[in-house]
Amino acid sequence: MKNYSKNILLCDANFCVLPILQSIKSKGYTLSVVGSKLNDPAHFLADKSINLNYADVELLYKHISENKYDGVVPGCNDRSYMSLAYVAEKLKFKGFDDYETVLTIHHKDRFRAFAEQKSYPIPRAISNPDQVDLLNFPVLVKPVDSFSGKGINKAYSVDEFKAHWKEAKKFSQSGLVVAEEFVEGKLYSHSAFIKNKKIVVDFFVNEYCTVYPYQVNSSNVSSRLSQQVQQALRKWTEQFASDLDLCDGLIHTQFISNNETFYLIEIARRCPGDLYSQLIQKATGINYSELYSLPFLGLDLPERIEAIEPKFISRHTVSVDKDCVFISSSLNINSPHIQNVQLKYSGEPMKAAPFDKSGIYFIEHHNVEEMETLTEKLKDYVALETLELIQSHEG
Repeated sequence: MKNYSKNILLCDANFCVLPILQSIKSKGYTLSVVGSKLNDPAHFLADKSINLNYADVELLYKHISENKYDGVVPGCNDRSYMSLAYVAEKLKFKGFDDYETVLTIHHKDRFRAFAEQKSYPIPRAISNPDQVDLLNFPVLVKPVDSFSGKGINKAYSVDEFKAHWKEAKKFSQSGLVVAEEFVEGKLYSHSAFIKNKKIVVDFFVNEYCTVYPYQVNSSNVSSRLSQQVQQALRKWTEQFASDLDLCDGLIHTQFISNNETFYLIEIARRCPGDLYSQLIQKATGINYSELYSLPFLGLDLPERIEAIEPKFISRHTVSVDKDCVFISSSLNINSPHIQNVQLKYSGEPMKAAPFDKSGIYFIEHHNVEEMETLTEKLKDYVALETLELIQSHEG
């Protein structure tokens, strides 16, 4: 029998949260959605839509404390997660670590300090620009608290480093920046759901940045990452959960690997965006969004999840390298099935990556070899029609 008594708040109304919204609604709960962009789709699908900027943590705290919510669920961006984590500690909501732990995980400078203390495998890094001589070029310069690759640049010289450091500060709410040595290897992600600090199910994904250098736009569930690296990541994830006494739920890790060793790049406990959850579900049959939401709803993760026969699915986010007007897109590829999640209307302005996208394709391949070969090249198969963005002038 469905339970209609629980009142749940979902913090984010972007299209990325729709699978999470569906998972919550399927339980019969009353769902409110908060967000300041009232055209975002979750506002139209929730039982109650709340026009509120969740980046304003005190305003969010006031709203939540004045309403009788039984659970609060973060969406697919860092701001949503960080704001709710702050509120959750004050109001004792489930599914969140203590706020100091949240800061340690999600702020790049704090994570690196903790990682150095624990001897985790990370690139050498600095948080003081005067220490740049301690690093070997090239180096990546990053805001400590941004996401989707915003504000990240590679520097090959001290002059470039100084310029990129200044640029990165613009994308950091805290004004803090880190720089790390660039390490060679391929980019992967590891999504693991932990219960009592042990992994109950996990997924490894190949990630490619083929339009904007530090924003993933093509990906597939990995089949060729060595068992050696996979087991090492699993061991590290469980050690990390123990070191920080993490609560049950998702640990999402981006890492670089040469298929023998690995370097940690970023860690998060919120759901990745751009329908990452759907890539996992389409490829494995496992409901990622359901697993993500359970701890925030006060429900237990399963003890064990049975593996099923995988499908060979790629995900591609359509983006551009300069501002334009979107007209249409198509994917010219031989596939048993293609799904296009369209996010732009014809005639809408489209900003250059990493600030915008026109849609997301999910592509089924005939076999694993085809999937592994084509995923990195998907940009080349997109036929994208755009118009030059012409600025209007007065007078």
